[in-house]
Amino acid sequence: ANNVSCGNTMADDNSMSGRSSSSEDEDQPTSVRTKIKKEPCQPKARKFSVTFENFRDLPAVKNRGVQSSKFACFGHDWRLQLFPGGYSDYPTPPKGAVGVCVERSNQTGKWPNVKFLFELTHGNISLQTSGDPSSYKCYSNTSNICALTTRPDIKHRFLDDKRALTISVVLEINEFVPKNPLAATMLKLFGDEESSDVIFEITKKEEKTKKRRREMASSSVQFHAHRFILEHTSSELAALCESSPEGGMNSPIIINDIKAEVFRGLLYYIYGGEIRQESLMASGKEVIDAADKYGVVNLKLEAEVWYVHSTRITTDNVIDNLLYADAKNLALLKEAVMDYIVKNKKKVMKRVSFKEVPGDIYKDLLAAVSRVLEDSDEDNSDEEEDEEKDDYASMGIGALRQKLDQRGIDIDGSRDTLIAALKKQS
Repeated sequence: ANNVSCGNTMADDNSMSGRSSSSEDEDQPTSVRTKIKKEPCQPKARKFSVTFENFRDLPAVKNRGVQSSKFACFGHDWRLQLFPGGYSDYPTPPKGAVGVCVERSNQTGKWPNVKFLFELTHGNISLQTSGDPSSYKCYSNTSNICALTTRPDIKHRFLDDKRALTISVVLEINEFVPKNPLAATMLKLFGDEESSDVIFEITKKEEKTKKRRREMASSSVQFHAHRFILEHTSSELAALCESSPEGGMNSPIIINDIKAEVFRGLLYYIYGGEIRQESLMASGKEVIDAADKYGVVNLKLEAEVWYVHSTRITTDNVIDNLLYADAKNLALLKEAVMDYIVKNKKKVMKRVSFKEVPGDIYKDLLAAVSRVLEDSDEDNSDEEEDEEKDDYASMGIGALRQKLDQRGIDIDGSRDTLIAALKKQS
C-alpha cells in the first residue's frame, strides 16, 4: 500500500484550521461547490462521501485550501479542507501531494476524541484494501493535514466523468464504549446442560482389531443446545428437533455424518463464538460442508474465505475446486478458480478437460476476463451505457458481499444472485 504522511499540527479547542502557525499568513480557505452523502459504516463510526466538483479548476497553489460544505456528526459540524496544490508541512512530503484534513466548524466546546480515516474513491469502486497499491489512507487523531497522492495521479485515476473528486472520510469515536452484553450472555449458554432442551449425539464408527479380527466399534459425543436459539440460527437443526421423538431431549438426536469437533465449532458459532483462523484453515471443507448442510450461512462464507486463501489452485485441482464451488454455491472460490483459469489460460487449455463443467459458468469466466482487463487498464473500449451496472458486473465477490451486507441483504448466492439483489435495491 502507498504510505501517506500527516502534518504534525495538533488541534486544540479553539483552533481548528488544521494548519501550523507558519500558515497564518496564508489566504483563508475558500468554500467551493461540494456534494456530501452519508454512507453505511460500522458501529461507533460515521462515513461521509465528500465530492469536490471541477477538481481540475481548483487552485494549484501550495498551502492554499478550499473547504467543503458542512456535515453534522457526533454533535458537531465538520468540513473537509482540501489543499489541491499541496501542503508544505508533511513530515516526509511526497512531491506535489494533495493534502486533506477535517475541520470542526463550530469552534465552541471541547474537541471530541475522534479518529479520522480518509479514502480516495472513484465511482462505485471504493479503494478499501490496505494492500492495494492504488489505496491511499491516513489515520489521524486530530485534524492533522494528510498527504493523499499527487495532483496528476488524482486527475488520471480518481476523477469521475464530470471531473469531480470524491473523498470518503470515516469519523470514529476514539473512546471506550462498553459492548452490549447479550453476545457474552448467549455464549455462556453454549453447552449449558441445566437450561438446554435438546441433545445432539454425534456418533462415529471406528474399525478396531482384536486378536486378528476386525470389528466396528461406535463412539459418541453429546452436545446440549436450546431449541429457541436454533430456530433463529439454523432452521435445519431446528427441523431435526421437530421431527425427533420428544423433541430431542430425553431421546438424543443422532447425527453420524459430521465429526464431533466440527459440530462443536458449528454450535459454538451459532451461540456467537468466533472460530479460530487456524481451525478454519485446517478443516475448511468439513466446516463448509457442515455449515452448508445446516444453513449457517455466515460460517460457510467465512470458512470459504480461509479455504480460498489457504488453497493453492493448480491444473491438477482446478476442476475439482470449480465443481465443489458450484455444488456448494461458493462464489468466492469460483471467482478464484476463474481468475486462475484466465491468468493461466494456455497451460489450462493444454492440461485440463472441461467435460464435467456445467454450462452456466461462462458468465463467471467473462467476469474474470473483465477484471483482468480492468486491472491492466486495457479495457477502455466498451461504451458506458450504465456505469453502475458495469461496475457490478466486473466487481469482485468480496466487494459485492460487502455492499449487500451494508444494506442488510442476504450475502449468500452466486454472482448473478448478488448482482440482481444489488440492482433491485439501487
